[in-house]
Amino acid sequence: MPSPMRSLLLAAVAAYLIAAIHSILAFVNKRRSLQRVAEWSTAAGFILHTSALVADWVIDGHYPLFSLREALSFLAWALVALYCVVLYRYRTQAVGAFTMPLISVLTLVALLIGTSPNAPATFSATWLFPIHTTLLIFAYAAFAIAFMASVMYLLQERELKLKTFGAIFHRLPPLTTVNELATSAAALGLLLLTLGIVSGVIWSSTRFGRYWRNDPKEIFALLTWLLYFVLIVYRLSASWRGRRAAWLGVVGFALVLLTFFGARFLGGYHVFG
Repeated sequence: MPSPMRSLLLAAVAAYLIAAIHSILAFVNKRRSLQRVAEWSTAAGFILHTSALVADWVIDGHYPLFSLREALSFLAWALVALYCVVLYRYRTQAVGAFTMPLISVLTLVALLIGTSPNAPATFSATWLFPIHTTLLIFAYAAFAIAFMASVMYLLQERELKLKTFGAIFHRLPPLTTVNELATSAAALGLLLLTLGIVSGVIWSSTRFGRYWRNDPKEIFALLTWLLYFVLIVYRLSASWRGRRAAWLGVVGFALVLLTFFGARFLGGYHVFG
């Protein structure tokens, strides 16, 4: 990994770790001063991370979404971007206690992974490659937000069912807010995944002369699309919301993880995240 990019990414990891620690402390202690530190650290980390991605692009000479290291780093960056949108839209500080630790881990793993191989000219030369991969990464990030919202819903719903009303219950957003967040994030992820699949089909057609190659990642992506389509349909119906939809969101994210990580080790021509 080139030294300038590694230094920027290391600084971003440090900022994200500070944000994660203060987000958790703010969640536990409900102190606004801790949340402000978390937000400023997140903003600083995002700027440093953006600079690292740009440096990676310039130094390596290809769009920084080719190897696993680049995919993990880009996924963490996309998660920060969506988390900032969620924080602005819903004012739910509790999301940071769930999101920032994951972002810190993803960025740290990307930092520890070795130097990426050079991208083939057929990947880096086409304008469809950055569009296709960026859409998919942001779809995965949106599904991760939906997963965290589903987990928050299940935790709070359990407190209500047991009538314990402990510390977690009073620190999580209302169930209606969490349900809306999960639905919006899943819908956004489905839209981005649809566009990503369409752009991938067009790319496959122009590169190989075939729309579909039965690649493991293509199959897993289609299964993921079908599951989240069912999830959105049921979430928007008055007859099936709440706990069952939240569990379906958890199962859906497990399929996302299989698409992102598992399909890499099953062969095929997809070499990026």
